Formats: sequence, C-alpha cells, structure tokens
Amino acid sequence: MKYILTALLFVNTTFASDSFLDSVNRMKWKDLDVVWIEDDKFPKFTASLYFQDGALNDSVSGVTQAAFDQLTAGTSKETQREISEFFDFYGANLRHSVTHEYSVFTVQALTKDIEPVIGKVCEIFKDAQYPQNELKSHLSRAKSGLKNLVTSHAALADRVYRRVSLEGTAYANPVEGTLKSFDQITPALLKSRLEGLNKTRKVLYLAGPSDVKDIRKVIEKNCHWTNETKVTPQMIQKPATQSTLYLVEVPNANQAQIRIGRYLVADEFKGKYDQFQFMASFLGGGFTSKLVQELRVKRGLTYSAGAYVSMQRDYGRAGVMTFSKNETTAEAISIVRNVFADVSAGRYEDKEFVHQKNHQIGGYAFSFEQTNALLGQIMLYDHQNRDIADLVNFPKIIENLSKSELSSATMEVFPWDRQTIVVVGDKSLVKSLSRIRPVRVLNYQDYL
Repeated sequence: MKYILTALLFVNTTFASDSFLDSVNRMKWKDLDVVWIEDDKFPKFTASLYFQDGALNDSVSGVTQAAFDQLTAGTSKETQREISEFFDFYGANLRHSVTHEYSVFTVQALTKDIEPVIGKVCEIFKDAQYPQNELKSHLSRAKSGLKNLVTSHAALADRVYRRVSLEGTAYANPVEGTLKSFDQITPALLKSRLEGLNKTRKVLYLAGPSDVKDIRKVIEKNCHWTNETKVTPQMIQKPATQSTLYLVEVPNANQAQIRIGRYLVADEFKGKYDQFQFMASFLGGGFTSKLVQELRVKRGLTYSAGAYVSMQRDYGRAGVMTFSKNETTAEAISIVRNVFADVSAGRYEDKEFVHQKNHQIGGYAFSFEQTNALLGQIMLYDHQNRDIADLVNFPKIIENLSKSELSSATMEVFPWDRQTIVVVGDKSLVKSLSRIRPVRVLNYQDYL
C-alpha cells in the first residue's frame, strides 16, 4: 500500500509541476504551427493534423465527413486496395474525426518509417480521386446505417435530440449527413472539399522521440499545404424558453430513451470550463453521482444515467442521458428536474460534494497516462483558445471550488424552462408525458 500511495503522489506532483509545461514544445515550420511532446518510450510516433475547418462549412450535409471517410479510396495512381496494403505493410494506423468546428487526421507508425508513411499521406491529400464505385458503396452503407437506426433507440435519440435542440443554429445539421444529402455527394464535390481543407489553417500535433521532427522535410517537400483560409467565429443566440416535450414514436418499444439538455453560447462557458465539467460529473459522472443515486439506487427507475457539458470554441452542449420503462418514464423526467432544482439550491450533503472533489482530483492525472490523450487535450485547449496552464491548475481549481459555485453552475446550465426534452418510445407515452409539458409527436424518419 505504501508504494501505491507513493506512486499516486508522484504522478500528481509530476503532472502539477512547471516541468510539464516545459515539455510542450511549440514550433513554426514555415506556415505550419507545430506542437511536439517528446515521448521516447518506444520508437513510434503520432502525428495529428488539426484543420480549423469542419462540418460548419459543408455545402452539402456530410461532405466533410465523407471527404475524410473516402480519403484512401483511390488516387490517380493507386486503388483503395493498394493504398490499404501499403499502410498495412508499414503497420501504420490512420484515423480521423470531424466536428462542426474542426477536423483531425491522425497517423501512427514507427519512426523509422516516417519518410514513406508521411510521404504517402501527402500524396493522398494531393491526389485523392474519390472513385465513383467506391463512393457509391460507401454511401450505400451509410444509408443502410441510417435506415437501421430505428433498431438502436439510444442512437436514434441522440440524433433527433441534436437536431431538435440546435434547431435554428448552424450546428443543427448532423456531421455524418442525411439520407437526402447522400444523394448530392459526388466525387467532384469531395475533391472540391478536400481542396478547401488543404488551404485552411492547420496545426500539427506530434508525440514521439526527437526523430519525429524528420517529418518536417517530408511535409515541406511533398504536402504543399497552405493556411489561406481563416475561420469566421459563429455567433448564436441563447436558446429560447422551451414549452414542448418531443416524443419520437417507435412502435412496440417497452422502454423509453430520455434526452434532456440545451446548447450553450460561448459567453456562458468562457472562464468556467472546469467548474462546468465538475458539475456534470457531480450530476452524472458515475455510480455515486447524484442522478444515478436518485434514479437507480433509491428508486430503481433506470440502470444508468449520465450528464455532460461539452464545449468547443463558439458553442457548447449540456445534457442528461438516461432511459426507463414506459410506465416510469414521466417519473424519471420529474426526478431529473428535481435533481437540477436541489443542486441549484444547494440541497445536497457535504459528503457528496467532498467525495466528488476527491474523485475528480485523484483520477485527473491518470487520464493522461497515455501521451496521445494528453496531446488530444492540448489540441482541444488550443481550439478553445485556452491557456494549457489550466491543465496543471485543474486540481487546485477543483480543490478550491465551493458549494455555492456548484449550485450556481447548475442553475446557469440547467434552468428547467430552457431544457429541450426528447423521448424516444411508444406513442402510448403521450398521456403520461403531457403532465410535464404539451407533447409533440415526431416521425423519426424526418431526422434520418
């Protein structure tokens, strides 16, 4: 036990020291901003290319996602199979993610293979052709996935909730596209979108030994990326008062998926990132969280419940996710409302508050045991225009957090009259749900 406690103390002390900040190296390779964390445990590297461009710039919903999904589908010289076999030969791992505000393309491989692997990545970004036959198969699979979404009520609830809660903003359209938009995506459209991505502002995030800097000469010789396009900040209004409960009808459902929450504007969360994250964890961040205790432990209304506050640069989202049997769905929603009210008013025990603080502080450093996780967090902080010193300061911020600050954060984020409520379940729920708010029944097919 003594050695375990010593190790825990060492991890937290090391993470909180100034040397951590010194290990984050920022460089400029001509027009390309670079962030490098030295990690010489193994002779491998991670290179994550951040594009300050995402689905907000889609001319057709889903085109940015499709441009990345089909990036390796073929060039003018190689087929999809040949490209796949090339990366398999070097044991390289490629992945990508697209949000509304930014996109990320990541490659991992051995440092001895930097030149061929990164050279091939540059070639693909310059010469991706998006062959019609490969694109047709991809879009067919995507359509099938959406049409089958009705069999996964949780995923359907997430999709409909996003559209409904963000209605009227630029963030409402799904990143992955819709059944209607898939019919408008063509090879020419994807090549045009890739051309735009190649010209947008980028930051390269690197993790690996010092050899990883050899990537520079490969990029400068082969990639020809530019930073011509700059981002235009999005300005959205605070959500209006909500007076309707949305029921997405799915036949013969014996339980209901529940989504409650709203979107946030930037002014609401600037300077409050850590307080809001703590609040979300207090409400729904594990078995000892307030929602799980009230909904599951005390009443047996559900098996799980979670809360989140996710923040990008110009907007954020906050919400609660849970489910319940048809006959207890209305009760579960009422309990969520009561929890919001109780925490906002400070009606909770000191031991609950202290337990969550200790949990957050004690587990924080371990969330960055992997260098790639730390690299991803630095990327998010940069996107949010936050100082990465906040990473070091988090334990102290949480330690000094007061009950009144937690209550204020809950009141700010979860005022009941501004929460969008979406339930996916059987139409028979209309009667019981109407006691909470007037119910509007939605056809799930309108959201595919």
